[in-house]
Amino acid sequence: MSSPFPLYLPPDARRLFQSESLVRRMAQLAHWDSKARLVEFFGSLPGMALAKALDCELTVVEPAGKHQAWLQERARAAGVNDLVSFEPADPLAVSLPKAKSSGIFSLGRVTGHMGAEAKRLRPFLAERGRLGLTSVVKVSRLPNEKALAAWQARLGAPLLLPREALLAMEAEGFEPELVETAGEAELDEYYQAFEAALAKLDASKDDAAVKAAREELALYRELGGRTGVTFAFILGRRKEPGEKPPMSRDSG
Repeated sequence: MSSPFPLYLPPDARRLFQSESLVRRMAQLAHWDSKARLVEFFGSLPGMALAKALDCELTVVEPAGKHQAWLQERARAAGVNDLVSFEPADPLAVSLPKAKSSGIFSLGRVTGHMGAEAKRLRPFLAERGRLGLTSVVKVSRLPNEKALAAWQARLGAPLLLPREALLAMEAEGFEPELVETAGEAELDEYYQAFEAALAKLDASKDDAAVKAAREELALYRELGGRTGVTFAFILGRRKEPGEKPPMSRDSG
């Protein structure tokens, strides 16, 4: 069975965790400035806006195609060509410079299981570098059993509560700093855009990833949005071997 990751997102679909406030909080917690060297998997307009605001380097890892071309055009229009570079590669297989990135993040795109992704990406982060990942989580001790079974079958692993996802990141050498989950209203808006984007696709040409996305939407609609499953964005700081806990949590 092939990996379900990255989870399919239809072209033109609205992505979660794209708010200016979230991106600003991430940058503030990380203490990024003009010297930061950032990497974004599956580029976004908020990611490029962050690079412009900080006047720092951003490498966008994006498979070659229409979306990459669109992002490059937006980068030119925003005047950030000197800050933003593009790596036409699969984010799941890309090779980055070891211990060089101030931050690696993926806003609204699920690239893998939290613990496995934290372990894979930690070597690419510089000391005190930050990792921001989007994950599928359960938000109730008693989520809808049908939804839970469907998601676990799709992902090939049990779903975690947000706190458990934080612990999975921590177990791979990170200090968790931020978790934000999509609420019911935000999730409903997300799936409305998701449905509209899926409707534009030729159903006769659906591959396994697209079929899984259609099943995800159908289940959400069937259960009236009451699945007990949502998405979370989690940020953590790379810790070093033998590092002592801080005297107080100053987010340094």
